[in-house]
Amino acid sequence: MEERKIAVIPKVLLAGALGPKEYGILLTSERTIFVLKSSSKAGIGAVVGGAIGAAIADAVSKKKDHDYGNCDPAALAANDKNICVPHSSVTGVELKKRMSGYTIRMDYADDGGKKKLAGQLMLPDELRAKRKAEGVKAKVAMEDYAKMTQQAFELALPPTVAQNAEWKI
Repeated sequence: MEERKIAVIPKVLLAGALGPKEYGILLTSERTIFVLKSSSKAGIGAVVGGAIGAAIADAVSKKKDHDYGNCDPAALAANDKNICVPHSSVTGVELKKRMSGYTIRMDYADDGGKKKLAGQLMLPDELRAKRKAEGVKAKVAMEDYAKMTQQAFELALPPTVAQNAEWKI
C-alpha cells in the first residue's frame, strides 16, 4: 500500500543541545517526520556572551522555509537532520495543555532502545495573523490549533496507538 500524506503541523519547538529547534511535522499513513526548519544557536551566544554573542547566534541560525507537505516523505526521512518515527514503533502520544501552552510528546522504540520526543506546539505566525484579523483571540486560536493537531494524529496513527493517546486539551 502506498504511503499517504495525512497532515502537516507547521510549528513545534523541540529542545536541542544548543537551544530550541523549530520543526514542522509531516504525518503520513506510515510515519511521523519531524522536519527541521531552524535551529537556534543560543548556546553559541551564551559562550561568547552578551549582545555580541546573541547577534552571532542569530546570524548563524539556519531557517529552512520550504513546502515539505509537497515533498516526498522518503526524501525527508532520508535527511539526517530530520527525525523519522515509524508508526509501528510508537508506544505513546500525549498532547497536553499546560501553563506555558500546549506540549506534545511522542514515545517510541528503535534499535537504540526507548526514546521520547517532547516539545511545545506553537501557533504559526501566518495562522496567528489570520485568526487575529478574524477577531479570534490568541488563546482560542491556539486551542483550535491544538485540536486540529489532535485530529491529525488520530487520523495518522494506528487505531490502537490513537485510542491510547492522552489528549488533555
